[in-house]
Amino acid sequence: MAMTGQGDSVAVERRLGRAVLFLQQQAPMVSNNVIRADIATLLLAGQAMDFASRMHGYGRITNTQAIRHFARLSGIPESILSLQVLPVLKQANVIDFTLDSDGVVQSVEEFVGVGGTVIQQTFKVLGQLRPSEEELALLHSVEIASWAPLTKTQHLDQIVRLGISDRAAARGFEISLATSINRRVFSSDLNEDVIFNPHVWGTNQIQMASFLRNLPPGERDALLSICEQASTKPGSTLDAVGGNPSILKSARKVGLIQTGTVKSNASGVPLSQTYVFSPLIQTADDQSTTTEALHLRKLFIAHILFGREKAMLGRGRINDPVVLVSKLLNYGSVGPATNIGTDYHLLESHGVVQVEELPNGRAFLKLVKEEIVRDGLDWLKASVGNVPGGGSSLKVENAPGMFVTPEEDRSKLADDAASDEITTATILELRKEVQRAVRSESPFGR
Repeated sequence: MAMTGQGDSVAVERRLGRAVLFLQQQAPMVSNNVIRADIATLLLAGQAMDFASRMHGYGRITNTQAIRHFARLSGIPESILSLQVLPVLKQANVIDFTLDSDGVVQSVEEFVGVGGTVIQQTFKVLGQLRPSEEELALLHSVEIASWAPLTKTQHLDQIVRLGISDRAAARGFEISLATSINRRVFSSDLNEDVIFNPHVWGTNQIQMASFLRNLPPGERDALLSICEQASTKPGSTLDAVGGNPSILKSARKVGLIQTGTVKSNASGVPLSQTYVFSPLIQTADDQSTTTEALHLRKLFIAHILFGREKAMLGRGRINDPVVLVSKLLNYGSVGPATNIGTDYHLLESHGVVQVEELPNGRAFLKLVKEEIVRDGLDWLKASVGNVPGGGSSLKVENAPGMFVTPEEDRSKLADDAASDEITTATILELRKEVQRAVRSESPFGR
């Protein structure tokens, strides 16, 4: 069947491409093997775009091991990378690649955000992979639930109107709930479930009427104040916003507010900090030029703020995050500092920064994804401003070792220490391959 269904094809392309990115965010929390098999094409499309986005800003990569490590960080096995992911991305004009005479990948060059927005490019990749009708129904369900809260009957009717069969619409809708991309709240007034998507919000789009209506007036007003604070001061700590813990927990569960948690055991003492964000962040389709939809800005802000708030005084606390990030943008690198070599594993894995180690054990932090860091600076200014008397120390004593995304927060998955260890080891190997290939200021020999 035609992927664009009925109606304005450009609008449908945006909807489907955007829904794939939402699914990519949620994918790590989908553990049911049957569900994963049913949406395998969508998961592969998301992984392919995640792989290309991680390489964004590095130019033409000629280091084979580095390419493989980027693929592993996106969850792509080497066999799938060579046989399926790279050809599909090339056909969609997202990347170009070359092979040697034995069929081994020799180079990859990405064009993320060049031929269109990431959402448009994601749609092209999806088209190359030919999703099933049920998978298309799931994507439409995700997007319809982002427009407005509809009853289940109305929601299914909207999917069918897009050219999807009743059977496929029902199955796609069921998967949207099973993966927790969509949520439902029972309305006693309507005597039916109301369906909504907690990932995308607009000021007049989605109102959690059923949730807010049952709150006492004082707590409802306090919660709305917290929502406003999350929008105007992204990255506020959960402790700082205050409020009734049980109400906040419910608000996080339904997606009224989003939280990201940074965790570290580097000092031998478990430390964590939870930061609050507004779902309004992701309402603009075409302003996402690379991977903002994959929480990179939240990841960056949370780690910088963690370094300011949790590092030990006298041992490398970031006194002024705005000064530090401004220097990174203006000069392209900051350092050297010893702890740079250990503190930025997660940001490295997403290609936001590159760590260049020196023989003496110190390291420079180099800018890769300028747009993520630049937008992050705007958030930092809104959140903390310039700290009076702040310095620009880069040493973060307690290295962040894990980032819990809003999706993980809602699903309440336990920490997977073994997986985190493997990921960290992969990033270290990636860094070694980068340093073997680079003997100039440009990453990957560009």
